[in-house]
Amino acid sequence: MALVLFYNADDIALLACSCYGLQQLINICHKYGMQWEIRFNPQKSQLACFGGNSPCDNFITLVGVCLCWSVQIKYLGCCFRGKQCAVDPYGFIGRFYGTFNNILNVMGNCRNEMSALYLIQTYCLPSLLYSCETWSLSSCDEKRVDVAWNNAFRKIFNAY
Repeated sequence: MALVLFYNADDIALLACSCYGLQQLINICHKYGMQWEIRFNPQKSQLACFGGNSPCDNFITLVGVCLCWSVQIKYLGCCFRGKQCAVDPYGFIGRFYGTFNNILNVMGNCRNEMSALYLIQTYCLPSLLYSCETWSLSSCDEKRVDVAWNNAFRKIFNAY
């Protein structure tokens, strides 16, 4: 049985083993929201199926609106790819390079290598490895993360 995930912009994730079970969970959340004046936005909600084929022929609704099935879901800063539930590291790598380049630009050409290394480890490494405890990376994605870190060392120590 495929595991189905419902995501809402309010950072709520619902997991169910069937579309019927997921619809029941959504109905409970909607009922709770009505009681406490919490509005869920169907346009900011996504569905994905992990561990199997997406049941696109099953309609799941929120507030009477049919929700869309996605192949990738962003949740708490992590992009999860459907089917295998692997994390897409490209966002983390992009933030790493952005922060890295900002630090080097501020430090200029006459920078102290050890100071640059300290700043990179303090401010860039956390953005590269954010939530890495939850990651399930392919060897190709793992290599991309390693390459980003190695490129930073090469740039700091002028070892192109």
